[in-house]
Amino acid sequence: MNKVIPASHIDSVIRLLHLIILVSFTGAYFTGDNFDLHQLHMLFGYLLAIALGLRIVWQFLAAKMKVSRPFGWIKRQQMSFNFLKLGKQQALGSQKSLQYLSSALLHLSIFLMVLLLPMTVILGYITETTGQHNIKEIHDLFANLFLGVVIVHLAAIVLNSLAIRQIIFQKMFWINEEIQPKVLLYAALIVCTVIVFSLWFMLT
Repeated sequence: MNKVIPASHIDSVIRLLHLIILVSFTGAYFTGDNFDLHQLHMLFGYLLAIALGLRIVWQFLAAKMKVSRPFGWIKRQQMSFNFLKLGKQQALGSQKSLQYLSSALLHLSIFLMVLLLPMTVILGYITETTGQHNIKEIHDLFANLFLGVVIVHLAAIVLNSLAIRQIIFQKMFWINEEIQPKVLLYAALIVCTVIVFSLWFMLT
């Protein structure tokens, strides 16, 4: 009998990579203009690239290993439009309207973050290798745009939590299911990769 893939679209590896991306972007953003912390800023940037790459790989591995069903980039776009249509069908200002519209905003913000984050990282790398000031300005613009989308993302989470009377952000930070050994192994490998790379980068 074939094992059924869990219905959840979030697993422990996704939570871990989400945390790494959150910490790395926050660190990179607040060290970007500090020359003394430039090495740390670059480390955060590389960790962003590593976490994003691993997240893309895990998108396919999770389903193949029957761990979870992560939402893809196109799926997020479709969901945002579907929730938007449902929201327009409700009475303006009603609980259902707030629920659907905030859900649309939530998935749209994730779609935009997936679009902006690679460009921000790539522009940062080009800035570092070329030293061109105009590229740095574009990099800073994308970093600020990404921060704006993050703020919208957080606002959507708050509004959706209020609409459904449930704190939804805990799903990304609170493990409420049994962790499969193979998932734990991949999570441990990711943690080791981050630690080893960080030590290597800061000491060389």
